[in-house]
Amino acid sequence: MFEVGHDQAAGLRAEPPSAGTALMPVAAPAQPARAYEWLCTLAAHLTSMGRDVVIVDGSAPEANPGRERNGSHLGLLHTLQDPSIAGLGTAPDGHEWLVMPAALGLQHLQQTARNAGAGVALSRLLSPFSPDALVLLFAPAPALTVLLAGLTARALVPVLPQAQATLDAYGALKLLHQAGLTPVLAPLQTGAGADAALQPVVDSVADCAERHLGLPVQVWPTHTWGLRVLDSALTRHHTPTRQPGLRPAVQDGRHTAATAQTLWS
Repeated sequence: MFEVGHDQAAGLRAEPPSAGTALMPVAAPAQPARAYEWLCTLAAHLTSMGRDVVIVDGSAPEANPGRERNGSHLGLLHTLQDPSIAGLGTAPDGHEWLVMPAALGLQHLQQTARNAGAGVALSRLLSPFSPDALVLLFAPAPALTVLLAGLTARALVPVLPQAQATLDAYGALKLLHQAGLTPVLAPLQTGAGADAALQPVVDSVADCAERHLGLPVQVWPTHTWGLRVLDSALTRHHTPTRQPGLRPAVQDGRHTAATAQTLWS
């Protein structure tokens, strides 16, 4: 009980919060395929913490109308149109998480957000998934700003080792901030050389945000992603202080560094 770094509550703190189906928005870069390693790293963190991860890919069109009970062949638009689909979240055999194409469904939800509000759109988005699912909504920043307009929400902005990294990250950050969201920079750290190459990009984007937007930007190191996402994700549970159907997954506002290591290799 009195060992250094341990106490009676350590086991409870080590368990991931589970407050129902949750969502974390992720701003897709101009070339979405370049962010797939980033997405896999984040998904691996969350999977290691006991969550069923679903990647809803707003950059991929729904092309296959086939349906399997585990959702592996479903697109987002299909799930929105068929109220009998529920409880999705378990990864298909041979996969670590469920990936769902969502370009058409995302367009549908944006229209819902314009007509009925972001709370209704987000509730519809999360309704097909299981209570243990954590949905990573991977979509261009303009689409996220429409879908999430008026919500108090964080959104992750990947910082990637590519030529367009500074423009992609700053452009997404600016749009999300102007829509009232809280963008967070999340550089993909994979080694000393890569980290050194990304640091000037992170510094440049953060400096521009401070000078031109008056926005102090949080930067989440890769090893902290898991717990920070669990702490900041939105769920469908109702609280009277927010839009109907939405609240942070953990309400105390603390951001604890994650100890889970990436499984990407």
